[in-house]
Amino acid sequence: MKSVRYLLSFAYCLLITSFAQGQDANKRWLLGAGITYCSYVDNPGLNLNVSYRLIGNFHIGPDFSALLTKEIQEGGRVVKKKEIEYNFNVQQLFEIGKKTALYPLTGVNFSQVTLHPAGQEPDKRWLTALNVGGGLELRLKKFRLFFETKYVTQLDKLDITGGVMIVL
Repeated sequence: MKSVRYLLSFAYCLLITSFAQGQDANKRWLLGAGITYCSYVDNPGLNLNVSYRLIGNFHIGPDFSALLTKEIQEGGRVVKKKEIEYNFNVQQLFEIGKKTALYPLTGVNFSQVTLHPAGQEPDKRWLTALNVGGGLELRLKKFRLFFETKYVTQLDKLDITGGVMIVL
């Protein structure tokens, strides 16, 4: 839990520092939302993200995904499975066309996984992991469409996310 607080404090410091530098002709902030699929829960969810263009096409920023609860049969009883994840990612965009870029992605993942067997107390666990993946970005004036995948080590899972970002 302390790791999440440190991560949020770092993101807040980045936000304050960027505003202190004044307006830049080159827009630096991207806010996004999309739909994500997680192979661990085997269900879709909602993704929210923020990216900050640090230098050139080098981006950093947090994202958050909340996955829908899935009911599974395990040992003859119903178990509800859900996950909430926080990531802090680093990306380097490589332009492959006038409006298209590919990017590798790496980062740190903090996940809260909940297993709730029927008739028992829920088992909530916090896991810290590394994630690695890549994505595609399509530029449309003030908007960016994105599609990315990332592998999360501790949960041995794949996240697939698509959405839209607005340039601020």
